[in-house]
Amino acid sequence: MARPSETTSIGTRAPVRELGAVLGGSLTPAGMAPWSKWTSFVDDYEYVPELIWPNSVRTFEQMRNDSQVAALYKATLLGCMRFKWSIDPNGVQENEMVEKLSRDYNLPILGEKVNQRYRAKRRFAFKQHMRLAYLAGIYGHYPFEQVGYIGSERNPPNDGRWHLRKLAERPPRTIQDFRLADDGGLISIIQNVSRGGLVFGELPEIPIDRLVFYVWDKEGANWAGRSWLRELHKDWVVKDRLVRIDAINHERAGGVPYIEAHPGATYSEIAKLNEMAQQFRIGDTAGGAVPAGAKFNIAKGTNSSVVDSIRYHDEAMARTFMLMVIQLGQTQSGSRALGQTFVDFWGTGLSSIAEWFKDIFNEHVIEDDIDWNWGEEIDKVPLLHFEYDPELVVADLVQLIDKGAIIMDDDLEHYIRKELGLTIKSTPRLSPQDELERDKLEQEADLADKAAENAKEIAKSKPTANQQAGTTAVATDVEGAPSRRWYHRRTNKQGRQDGTTG
Repeated sequence: MARPSETTSIGTRAPVRELGAVLGGSLTPAGMAPWSKWTSFVDDYEYVPELIWPNSVRTFEQMRNDSQVAALYKATLLGCMRFKWSIDPNGVQENEMVEKLSRDYNLPILGEKVNQRYRAKRRFAFKQHMRLAYLAGIYGHYPFEQVGYIGSERNPPNDGRWHLRKLAERPPRTIQDFRLADDGGLISIIQNVSRGGLVFGELPEIPIDRLVFYVWDKEGANWAGRSWLRELHKDWVVKDRLVRIDAINHERAGGVPYIEAHPGATYSEIAKLNEMAQQFRIGDTAGGAVPAGAKFNIAKGTNSSVVDSIRYHDEAMARTFMLMVIQLGQTQSGSRALGQTFVDFWGTGLSSIAEWFKDIFNEHVIEDDIDWNWGEEIDKVPLLHFEYDPELVVADLVQLIDKGAIIMDDDLEHYIRKELGLTIKSTPRLSPQDELERDKLEQEADLADKAAENAKEIAKSKPTANQQAGTTAVATDVEGAPSRRWYHRRTNKQGRQDGTTG
């Protein structure tokens, strides 16, 4: 194999072309040459038939209806949606770029104390998009198509720029095929439904440059991703069977009924007793009669408990989602003192999931927006930002401030007010005792001002009387010190009379 022919600025031969391929999980469509530019995706990463794409879509839809699975997913989703999302200017000097993204996505700008919110009508709904994007955790993938408009007089603002209208969801159940490149990159997706509901219409093909494709735990060319529910599948299957068995046990009095036939019973009599045992159910009108000598029994398992087994599988699923905290009080072992530790551990996982969502949104939504409006040569662009809010312990914070470990300033006070949901700082209202103290201070200040005015009047009158008397006495102030103001005024006046400049 020949070495790379292209060299760097210092003459080093460096690789610039890809020699290998990522064709695992893909094949060339029938009727196309092996050297075709794209291949069709086949899921060979999975070995469970129910979880091989596209069968996995149907299986995961069934799993998300389980009460434990639904609780785990909702806790994760609602926790991430509770974060505070905003547009980070990221050092961009052009305010127009930041303000456009904030207005189009209806998100506040990071650092602004007044968060403006625009009308939701005909505007991109960020929270709704995030709720749908997190379904990639259920199915392993969830694509969206970018839809926008050019600003004009008919479609304000009239700036000639592209504006995001919506990210239209393309659910996994509507995807027929992924078209892949040799390096495993996604070229386009083909849907199994056509616009307008036409059965024989041309199937839509959406290229990658118009897609925002959320995929979790992608490996190689596997654009179907890996669902959060994949590790739960075994526990879910067993639990589903156990729930059915538990319902049957309640109908059958907690076990398997059987009847011991009386001595000398014929085959037909035994068959009737067997039929009676099979039809036995708990109910208001349940009951029956057996011949003399026959005994009705119920066989119960003594080495296992259906409810305990269900609890075990629920705990296993909670561990997969790092949500062991929801099992506290339901387990035979464990301590409630670990509750806060579990919450902190779960919160770290939420931050990682939010980072995954943020990175995809920044690369395939914000950067595309900037490319289409300002060009691809822009090196630094605004970013989507989120704030993870840990529990704010007010007592601990007050203690730190009292001990001097934290010095309160305006920014810290604003942050605490924001975290606690308090209003912006304004003029505080005084208590009745403070109002009395204020009035007393104001009266004392008024008396001091009057005394100062009187002293000024006395100081002004003394030099005038001395001047009229023709004396050269120097005027003094209240404390007896000479008045410099009167002295300079007198000397300047004499200098003008003498023809000097004084």
